[in-house]
Amino acid sequence: MTDWQERELNTARHLVQQGSQALRQGQAQAAEGAFREAEAVLDMSESTPDGSLELRAQLYNELGVLYQRQNQIEQAESYHGKSLDICEQLLEKDVDFRSNAAATYLNLSSVIAAKGDLAEAKDLSERAIELITSVRAEGDESIDALAVGAHQNMSLLYARNERLDDAAEEMDEALEIARNMSDHGNPNGLPQAAQACQRLSVMLFEAGEHAKALEWGQKAEELSEDAYEIIGQNVLSIYVVSQINLISYNEQLGNFADAEDALWKGLEVSGNHPDILHRGVAFYENARKQADARLEEGNLPRDEVEEGYKDLQKIIDEMGGLPEPQQG
Repeated sequence: MTDWQERELNTARHLVQQGSQALRQGQAQAAEGAFREAEAVLDMSESTPDGSLELRAQLYNELGVLYQRQNQIEQAESYHGKSLDICEQLLEKDVDFRSNAAATYLNLSSVIAAKGDLAEAKDLSERAIELITSVRAEGDESIDALAVGAHQNMSLLYARNERLDDAAEEMDEALEIARNMSDHGNPNGLPQAAQACQRLSVMLFEAGEHAKALEWGQKAEELSEDAYEIIGQNVLSIYVVSQINLISYNEQLGNFADAEDALWKGLEVSGNHPDILHRGVAFYENARKQADARLEEGNLPRDEVEEGYKDLQKIIDEMGGLPEPQQG
């Protein structure tokens, strides 16, 4: 590689890093500008120096992520596909590009799933997991966060195909890795795992599998509570969603006492979060419409319903009225 080629490659690498940082910060326009400039620098190179293929694969994958976030599905698919072509070329040349290739396979799987082609999305996700597993088998834990995402993605694909046992198995694998990461000082996988459990629980609930939805809702609560205790306010919204889901699932199953427990625990932990207050009002209004026998069966007699409703109204009155919801 000539000095000029090395300078050009370093310039392009810096621009890709700059674009990636902007993308992570939600600055889409700045990210696209940096990526396009990096692409132009690579295109102007007289030949293909060592390392430029790896950088171009990374660049195309990042452009795919950019367009994916903007819901420009066709462009996202195109750039992830270009990145994947390069990844496969590198793997065939015995370049250890497995981690990057796995990330690209996973991104493309998400795009294809959004288009409704679940069979192809599953094939891509399986390839990502295959690459990730081979890296982890060598003791490399740097890919664990990606492993969590890959198993979660596969779980949700199985759920969409109504393969619920397979979905549970994949999600359990993701949770095991996320827990292990947290035990070794990296809790950042917990919020992601909690949200994945939330999505799975909602899919199960919408499919009429209310008991299974509750099971995964409880796992989401545990993960989100742990994440909130470790990480703090930045993940409070995830905990709030978990508690609201638990209220809904228990309510649907007639577990009124458990639904009320989830309500008051959520209010205590979140500091009377507006969204939980709104869900609490709806819960008590629904409970007050139930027959006495059904309330008794759900371990929440009518007098306890009225007492809880009165306590909730007192909190709302002390706040000057029911505040506007925060998450819609």
